[in-house]
Amino acid sequence: MTRTDFTRQRSAAGGRTSGILRTRARILDGIRAFFRTRGFCEVDPPIALRYPNIDPNIFPVQVQDPAGRGKTLYLHTSPELSMKKLLAAGSGNIFYLGKVFRDREGSPLHSPEFTMLEWYRVEEPAEAVMRDVEELCRELAGEFAGADTIRRKGSAVALPARWPRWEISEAFRELLGVAPLDREALFAALSRKGLRPATDESWEDLFFRACLEVVEPAAADKGALFLTGYPAALAAMAKRRTGGDGLAERFEGFVAGVELVNGYEELTDPEEQEERLRELAARHEARTGQPLPIDPEFLDALRAGLPPCSGAALGVDRLIMLLAGAESIADVMLP
Repeated sequence: MTRTDFTRQRSAAGGRTSGILRTRARILDGIRAFFRTRGFCEVDPPIALRYPNIDPNIFPVQVQDPAGRGKTLYLHTSPELSMKKLLAAGSGNIFYLGKVFRDREGSPLHSPEFTMLEWYRVEEPAEAVMRDVEELCRELAGEFAGADTIRRKGSAVALPARWPRWEISEAFRELLGVAPLDREALFAALSRKGLRPATDESWEDLFFRACLEVVEPAAADKGALFLTGYPAALAAMAKRRTGGDGLAERFEGFVAGVELVNGYEELTDPEEQEERLRELAARHEARTGQPLPIDPEFLDALRAGLPPCSGAALGVDRLIMLLAGAESIADVMLP
């Protein structure tokens, strides 16, 4: 490579980086403005924690205490525990915009380090934060794309004022002809689809496979929508629906088949939450061989009184990717 070729290459790379830098900065500013004009307070909780979020499918990054006390710390996979402590202390509506970390991540839509937006509304149901998602996406698309649409894989995807709500139970009945909580029927339905489930796969494995290989591809054809009513067994920090149907007030938002946001009406009962966390910790240890400690300060905050609230976590790099018309989050992350 000649010096001239190298200079041109470096100039092109520098121009691309500058463009991404400015695009990200404008969108981050837009997100902050959106929440501040609605009366939210931005919070900046610690990143390295003594106690991790516990989820059998999410793996925290462990680091050694820099103070040299021989303790293990965990880089937060979400600021949820810290933010709920603030809510219990009377913070009111709050949001976080910053980095989170997850081990064993890596794909065109995943990165071990990524930017998350997480926010909570006090005394409001999950529907309220779903409206936030709709309004935020439309507002940013209007500013950065000039219309209430985004482009994904060459196609325009509308962002309506109200996204369709598609109940998980309805999606499973429509696409698979079964109820989502019936393991044997689900196994048979996936077999009929030619997906070859293994006989030793758990109900949870089968549910996730059905979502990934059947439901989410169908969601991609519907543009922007929310999947609602997830099984309570897969929503450990969400409030159960009344009626005893085994479902929780949890939703996931999709745009053009890209999972953008996960949210729910929060579980506030300290005894039920402790029971669910202990069950999650046991499942995580059985799956990974790694025991994870439960945060006693979080449980204390619940006992002190977490107000009724709803919250959501949104992948900002995915949102920027959609707004920029990029194919991968790598295309919109800084080097």
